[in-house]
Amino acid sequence: MKQWWAVPGENGAVSELRDVRVPTPGFGEVLVRMAGAGVNRGELMFNRVLRTDNPKARAVRSGIEIAGVIETLGDGVDGWSVGDRVMARGVACHAEAALVDVEALMPSPVELSDVEAAAIPNVFVTAHDAIVTVAGVTAADTVLITAGSSGVGTAAIQIVKHLGATAIATTRSPAKAAALVDLGADHVADTSSPDWLSSMVDQIGPVTCVIDQVGGDLFPGLLSALEVLGRYVSVGRNAGSASTIDLDLVARNRLTLVGVTFRTRSPIEVLECSRRFAADLWSSFGSGALRPVVDRTFGLDDLPGAHEYMGSNAQFGKILLVP
Repeated sequence: MKQWWAVPGENGAVSELRDVRVPTPGFGEVLVRMAGAGVNRGELMFNRVLRTDNPKARAVRSGIEIAGVIETLGDGVDGWSVGDRVMARGVACHAEAALVDVEALMPSPVELSDVEAAAIPNVFVTAHDAIVTVAGVTAADTVLITAGSSGVGTAAIQIVKHLGATAIATTRSPAKAAALVDLGADHVADTSSPDWLSSMVDQIGPVTCVIDQVGGDLFPGLLSALEVLGRYVSVGRNAGSASTIDLDLVARNRLTLVGVTFRTRSPIEVLECSRRFAADLWSSFGSGALRPVVDRTFGLDDLPGAHEYMGSNAQFGKILLVP
């Protein structure tokens, strides 16, 4: 079968499509035939550091989420059958088929296509973890969501509104503002405008929570937009991992700053994130209260094209590979 690998290169990872043997499920695993696999911003960030001058760099299999049909069951798998439509976070998902831990499986909502289901696992689990588990958002909150048109951003806006809270989305593209409002954002802030922060605070006041995927130079302003006892959650750092911080502001407003990632969690902790998401929100896709947002699909053989498109920042929602 075909499977994508990120291979260390002189200037960062090179995507390599390899012919590999179809894997056999081990105990507690299933083989899922891919109908859709998400492409995520973290791949671009990781690929930049996968360089040949890094002695720790090793080729890795690409892709962290999948939707499709169970093709083979491993030993010890109960409650699932060959032919079941499923979605999951996993590894090596940019491939014609992938092994998935049975504990990570979620049924694909019957109301959605397999391609639509593939746009759910990573971004909605990530957003749910940040908004519900970490920030504890309630209907009383006003939540600022940066990079609102990204995959995680479009999921976060919907989850915040589902909880009854006020959602504010940021974008660097005014052309995306109407779509963000249609998705549920109560206010859209254009961060390309020099006075975006003061304008936002003048209109709506300080916020209680920030779900941030940008970091970098945007970070100080985001902290200043928080009210007393505000919570800041760092999900991504697309604009850079380094910034400045006003510690007097943090102390004076008694702010809570939390970083989240799946990379330093144990496999059990990662699975628990998926379980909490499914328990809270899975049924909301069937009712239509939540919906995956698919921007564009690329054929399995065009992962480089998908990465190039993602790098253009033109997307609204998810970019997916399909067979």
